Amino acid sequence: MLEKTRTNIYYVTAALLLAAGILLRILFYTYGRPFWNDESALAINLTDKSFWELFLPLVHEQVTPPLYAVLCKFFGLFIEKKEYAYRLPALICGIASLPLFWAFAEKVLNNKIGKIFAIALFALNYQLIYYSQELKQYSCDVLLFLGILISYFYIDRKKFDRKSFVIIGLFYAVSMWFSYTSLFAIFVVFVLCFIRKQNALAVFGIPAISFGVFLFYIKNYATDGALHNFWDNGFIALNFSNLQQLIFNNIIFYFPDFSWRIFVVLIFGAGVIYTLKFIKYSENIILFTPVIIAVLLSYLHTYPLYTRTALYLLPVVFLIMAKTFEPSFFYKKEGKIIAGIFILFFTAYTFKTDFTQILQKKYYRETTPQLLELYKKEAQNSGILVIPHLTAINYEYYAKKALLPVWNAIVINPELYEYDRVKKVYDTLPSGSYYVLFTHSGDKKLEFESLKKYAMTQKNPEIFADEFDNALIRFEK
Repeated sequence: MLEKTRTNIYYVTAALLLAAGILLRILFYTYGRPFWNDESALAINLTDKSFWELFLPLVHEQVTPPLYAVLCKFFGLFIEKKEYAYRLPALICGIASLPLFWAFAEKVLNNKIGKIFAIALFALNYQLIYYSQELKQYSCDVLLFLGILISYFYIDRKKFDRKSFVIIGLFYAVSMWFSYTSLFAIFVVFVLCFIRKQNALAVFGIPAISFGVFLFYIKNYATDGALHNFWDNGFIALNFSNLQQLIFNNIIFYFPDFSWRIFVVLIFGAGVIYTLKFIKYSENIILFTPVIIAVLLSYLHTYPLYTRTALYLLPVVFLIMAKTFEPSFFYKKEGKIIAGIFILFFTAYTFKTDFTQILQKKYYRETTPQLLELYKKEAQNSGILVIPHLTAINYEYYAKKALLPVWNAIVINPELYEYDRVKKVYDTLPSGSYYVLFTHSGDKKLEFESLKKYAMTQKNPEIFADEFDNALIRFEK
């Protein structure tokens, strides 16, 4: 009777955590915040290109799995507000990943306390919630990575029939066109099947054909290496000199309000030790192998192990951390108490971020459409709109909606941050009334202060700005 009560408590707690995760994802999505710079760049491609053209190189250095882009554009045919339409696939993937993670936790963890710990981290993690409402493929990466890994447990070496071969094979074959990181998960399953000498190796026949076509596609139709250089800080140096900083940066990203970051390192380290101790078991191999692959790819400068690009790996990291609570000590009363304290500690800090960013709406945003409407109201089509270089993508997408006369806007092409450089370039502008639209920058605080300082040296300056330094800056020359 006592065990049944504990089991019921476990299922209720897990279900409540998943429900909270779903509600937070839906709530954040309903805000319909304006696209920020990176989203605007992809939204331009979705709006301007045909379905077929999404398989060709995209503009603005966008690299998005083609079928994921096609899916986003498809929803845009039925939903007028594109902030909702283009982000809907991310929301669907984010919600679907929650029960899938629970199912995966059931396969690889034994202790119910460890399962609750992992589910709490996954359901409430702010970055997983955030990318469930952003126009990017990272939420899809997480879903397919989980789906492929868990599929291994349904490849029965004795009962696997032809129909199952085809279904799972097609699933793998299609996944790589929705998510590039799904290839890493497919490789993990292939390694496990090879190690276990399972007859199910034949399941990789169909994915192998798709992979061949995929390689041809990447070689001939992928964009240049601009993004590879952009994510250079996500690659491990050959002498491992930046490894500590890389780990630290990732911890800050995934646990933004967690001040006791050493606990993250210690718990993950303990989980790794326990996983390696019992590495002969499939559930441990399937957790540890993706980490090894991710580190190796980063070291070989093939795929970065950094913030959002490594979001697909986060479920595995949480499950390895939960392995800390697998030893027999945590089945005893005192062990359960200690584990409970850790769970409450991590959950409280995790939800603190959600509460601040989502419920209190402190999330970062770039308010380009609102500022353009303000410009129309203030300037009455008489003032010249100046677009700093890195705000130009936001402007390009939203200007079409604002129906602004193109001859009233000019783009400042150099990236300007320091006041001296801003002054040198803006001094070349002829006499007139100007409005500077500013929403995105590589160093936003510095550039905003420089622009504001310059405006204050001109005639009739006026600054319209918010807490994120999105601004419409007016002055006359």
